[in-house]
Amino acid sequence: MRKSKNNFLWAFAASLCTTIAVAQSQESLNTDRPDQSEGVYTLPKGQFQVENGLVFSKEESTDNLMLRYGLITNTEIRLETNFDVKTPDFSSTIFSVKQRLWESERYLPSVSLIGYGQYSKTDVKKYSFDACLAFESSLSEQLSLAYSLSSVQQFEGYNFTTELNYTPTSKFWGFVEYYATYQPHYAPLHNINAGIAYFIKPNFQIDLSGGRTLFQEEANYFLEVGMGYLFN
Repeated sequence: MRKSKNNFLWAFAASLCTTIAVAQSQESLNTDRPDQSEGVYTLPKGQFQVENGLVFSKEESTDNLMLRYGLITNTEIRLETNFDVKTPDFSSTIFSVKQRLWESERYLPSVSLIGYGQYSKTDVKKYSFDACLAFESSLSEQLSLAYSLSSVQQFEGYNFTTELNYTPTSKFWGFVEYYATYQPHYAPLHNINAGIAYFIKPNFQIDLSGGRTLFQEEANYFLEVGMGYLFN
């Protein structure tokens, strides 16, 4: 049964790939991975994108799949699943809508709003609804600063991320990032990570990242490999 669920999800992705009309826009790929920060970018209307990554740590091994579709100008819908490789079973499924609010202008950052509806087998609350404000500021032609603030567990806590991006060429970019989770009755969780991404084609990215927890007696390290593909 679990295997059939996984096959169904990939069949759903494949069917979208074949039925979505070819978009006229020639925009290159812009992913929401492999970092933890939500990006401000939204897919143009009619474009479809797949992002997938495998996360390995001492505690878990997870396959994260995100399907993104440009619904209208500045608005995209997304379906995300986290598949626990060790169980094996789906640990969570998230449907979200991202809305671009405004573009960067002088000293003001670009801003997007994301709303989430999540079903989780591992969290205390099986169903939850949360939101995120994502920001991005251009520091130079090669450097940008991304940061976001999002709620967790039905607005009982929040996540904070801040990330520095470096794009030396059109084929390569890298980042360093700090992110933390704050929830009532729990100690804050602090983390750092860094990664690189390489564009095999303008619409095809492969990436590698890694990180660790901070301020804990025993640090938890993780490694992630993944890809993103834009169907133009």
